Amino acid sequence: MRAMRLAIGVALLALAGAAQATTVVIFVDPLTLDKYTRIFDTPGPDRVLMCMAPPSTSECTEVRLKKRR
Repeated sequence: MRAMRLAIGVALLALAGAAQATTVVIFVDPLTLDKYTRIFDTPGPDRVLMCMAPPSTSECTEVRLKKRR
C-alpha cells in the first residue's frame, strides 16, 4: 500500500504542468490619461509594466509587486 501511494504521488507530480507567470501591461494614453490593461501568460516571474499607449515610443516602467504571504 505504501508503494502504491508513492507511485501515485510520483505520477501526479510528473503529470502536473508548470505554472505560467503573468505579465500585466497597463497602457496610459498621454493626452487623456485613460488607462487600459492587457494580460499575457509569459514564462518567468510575475511582472507589472506601465507603458505609454501606442503610437508613443517611450520605454515601459516596471511597477514593483508587493509580496504577501
